[in-house]
Amino acid sequence: MDTLKAILINLGIPEESLHQDTLLRANLQLDSVETVQIAVELKRRLGVNLKLGTRQDMTLAQICNEIETAMPAEHK
Repeated sequence: MDTLKAILINLGIPEESLHQDTLLRANLQLDSVETVQIAVELKRRLGVNLKLGTRQDMTLAQICNEIETAMPAEHK
């Protein structure tokens, strides 16, 4: 969750807006370009390949679960 939060903060999202049940699009008003930026940064930092831009709106907790599932063994 820390890496995801850091990425979102770098996009200008206030830390106090970031909770487990926060939705990327509905709550944070992120567009498809920003969700792709998040996915690219997750790939760079953690080696995970998530397609956030094509999925339905997800909570931060759901994204963290997806990250955990997709994370290469050397990062776990």
